[in-house]
Amino acid sequence: MKKTVCALLCAILCFSFASCKKNPGGSSSDIAPEASEKIKYEEINLLYYSGDSFNPYTAKTKHNRQLARLLYDSLLKYDNNYNPVYCLAQSASISGKTCRVTLKSANFTDGSAVTPDDVVYSYNLAKNSNTIYAAELYEVASVSVEGNAVIFNLSNVDLSFLNLLDFPIIKAGTDGKKNSDGVEIAPVGCGRYYVSENPNILLRNENYFGKKGEISKITLINAPDDISASHYVEVGNTDIYYADESVANIARMSGKRADVNLNNFVYIGVNGADAVLSNSNMRYAISSAIDRTEICHSAYFDNAVPATGYYNPKFNVTNAVQSLKTVADLQITVENLSKIGYNNLDKGYYCDSNGKHPTFSLLVNSDNTSRVAAANLIANGCRAAGIEINVVSKPYEQYKKALEAGAFQLYLGEIRVLPNMDLSSLVIPGGSAAYGVVAPVSDDEAKTPLKTVCGEMIESYREGKVKHSDLAGTFLTEMPQIPVCYRQGILFYTSAIESGVAPSASDVFLNLENYKIK
Repeated sequence: MKKTVCALLCAILCFSFASCKKNPGGSSSDIAPEASEKIKYEEINLLYYSGDSFNPYTAKTKHNRQLARLLYDSLLKYDNNYNPVYCLAQSASISGKTCRVTLKSANFTDGSAVTPDDVVYSYNLAKNSNTIYAAELYEVASVSVEGNAVIFNLSNVDLSFLNLLDFPIIKAGTDGKKNSDGVEIAPVGCGRYYVSENPNILLRNENYFGKKGEISKITLINAPDDISASHYVEVGNTDIYYADESVANIARMSGKRADVNLNNFVYIGVNGADAVLSNSNMRYAISSAIDRTEICHSAYFDNAVPATGYYNPKFNVTNAVQSLKTVADLQITVENLSKIGYNNLDKGYYCDSNGKHPTFSLLVNSDNTSRVAAANLIANGCRAAGIEINVVSKPYEQYKKALEAGAFQLYLGEIRVLPNMDLSSLVIPGGSAAYGVVAPVSDDEAKTPLKTVCGEMIESYREGKVKHSDLAGTFLTEMPQIPVCYRQGILFYTSAIESGVAPSASDVFLNLENYKIK
């Protein structure tokens, strides 16, 4: 009789375990099967750091800054092709130097309404923070409120200003409070999730003004450093992981991946004071000798896309006028060298009438392995096209000093272009990335510096006279730098997520409410 009872109990237990299924993060789920016997995974696991805040303006770790996107919505964000995505904004319009944003009807998680005053409060936090949001708001001269609208008064015309309105909105006055451990308590937000009483659990905001997704609970796993984060990723303890490092040894998880189009522009800087490089035909010749596709594959491990011009190739506004080839075209190189007198091929190099061939040094930061690999590929491609380029690798501090002193001919650099596609730092003398850019001088005795052609076009854009497509054409014609590629990030995610994943640089969890779970 005892054996029969034991057998019966075992059968019941087995049946009970068979009717449950673990969620992608490994914890058990007590959700009952649907009629189709398909079990919904309503929980996922993500990484965070318990010693850091979720305040989007003070958080120091990348995991917590990313999670803040789930807790706090913005007026707008932008998608993976840099198109504006409306969030708290019901409508937004730009007229001259004024941007008007009208708010949707939305509430914070404490039930209070999101008001224009909360937007202004958050704007001030963003503007004065040590975050990318502060850099993105550089054009805002002042902010005011008109009814249910927020008015941004700009210092110049910017047709892509809406992409800069992705700063998170928090409830005014709820930031700055700390718990007993001295960690700042998350301010009140209006996002898709909120921090529960258990600080390592995020719960779906059932009062969210937008669509509510299938994922109702997010369990957070404490990863205080890169080593622990890599361990959790590799053993499958997290269900979504984002990486934007351009190295081969980034932590990778099994499952699926989605590319995130970054606005990180890799280019060859040119010293315009060099007599040979100041000729645009030489710059065209070098550009045509570069196999951008191979650089993306071998130097950046397919985490980059070849540049077709100065603007991100995923930015559809300028695609029609960006025409750089993504593979080497030696015929174009030969034609451009011929235009400046390098007509004779001798020992693999094109020489002038005096038997001299073009020889340049390419400076690169030795601390960045991907850039060193790219520099070597560039040098090899140019040598194959009859142009001698020698790579000079220096540690970052020495590399930077050489740039600042103008002690280079060519250098390989990278800048993060803001999502409004402002390229001014590359071409306006004195800009943060305008090393080697030389403006022409006037003929008067004072030799007053003039603006570069590209700099003048940017001023025309800021006056509302030209568009991005006009800028794209001028940049390619002048070619003060030589475009190479735009880097990409990677969002890894579990195979249990069937579809709906559409991250962007604005929010790696963009569209999480549309995730379809097995």
